[in-house]
Amino acid sequence: MLQRRSISQRAVDSLTARYGGARFVFFDLETTGLSPRGCRIIEIAALRVGEGAKPCGEFQALIRIDQRLPGFITRLTGITDAMLEDGDAIEDALPRFAEFAGDLPLVAYNVNFDMGFLRAEAQRLRMQVKNLPMCALAVARKRVPGLPNYKLKTVARHLGVDHDQTHRALDDCYMGLQVYAELMRR
Repeated sequence: MLQRRSISQRAVDSLTARYGGARFVFFDLETTGLSPRGCRIIEIAALRVGEGAKPCGEFQALIRIDQRLPGFITRLTGITDAMLEDGDAIEDALPRFAEFAGDLPLVAYNVNFDMGFLRAEAQRLRMQVKNLPMCALAVARKRVPGLPNYKLKTVARHLGVDHDQTHRALDDCYMGLQVYAELMRR
């Protein structure tokens, strides 16, 4: 179970100075399914985010896997087996992502899902993910009660965030960041 920790302003200031103004990393994954036990990451994207929720760096990698993509994943994401053939091996992409994120807090929409996959892949590579996880979905449930559901697209529409959800990691990072920034203003 994830520990709920808060980060002090002093720590935020230190991280901000170290990462060129970044205060946190908003990230998203695309995967072959819902369980990190049998499914794999096929795309990682992230935005380093500075003051005022302004992106100050981006990361994106398609991940080559050793299995065919399920048809429903291709229909959902538009990612094909051919696109992944030229992708990075997870052994290369995950360390690059870790370097990009450094020790900044990691924010995602439904962070438990994404962190489960990150931790499973990291464990396979004998790495650890120690970043503080923060959940934009939890913030949405708290700050915008009463929605029929809390899918990213639903919350975005409710908040007036103009962006189509493509189920491609980088596009969804930008949409998720806009939603998170709007939620934090409430």
